[in-house]
Amino acid sequence: MSKFVAEKTYRMSDENDNLIISYVVNKQDKTTALLAFEETKKTERLEIEVKPYKSKRSLEQNRMLWALLEKMAKAVSGVNTTITREECYCIMLEEAGVKYDYLLALPETEKELRKSFRALRNMGIQREVNGKTLTMYQYFIGSSKFNTKEMTELIEAVLDKLVELGIYDSEIELIRREYGV
Repeated sequence: MSKFVAEKTYRMSDENDNLIISYVVNKQDKTTALLAFEETKKTERLEIEVKPYKSKRSLEQNRMLWALLEKMAKAVSGVNTTITREECYCIMLEEAGVKYDYLLALPETEKELRKSFRALRNMGIQREVNGKTLTMYQYFIGSSKFNTKEMTELIEAVLDKLVELGIYDSEIELIRREYGV
């Protein structure tokens, strides 16, 4: 999905009286608009949504983060989807130096643990405790507890990782520009 901000709109008609709507895009959004054009120029039909621009930076940060993590997961694992966006989330939290800890639990409780900890890794390590086999899990203090500044830093770290991995499209460019990365 491509998004950019337009400063002005114009209405015109062609020789067949078809309506032409054009948008003026400033220098800041020019790259994103050009990428969107290149990505869609061979498409016969497009679904276009136009709405007034509202800056919802802190409200949109979570959406942006998960969209970026989804792109990362798909690029890293390809069609096999062996790496989930949740695993990418754990990787990025770890790289960003977010606090984490470990716990031992019965393997059958993993589903319930995931409800409490979005950022949870099964470490593949088992221990015997009081005759029961327990699995070691790593859990992170997730981004839901972050303030705007911490979330911005995490998004910037994800954007840097995407560059490192060679992952680039118009949506990523829009987010990079918004965060000044």
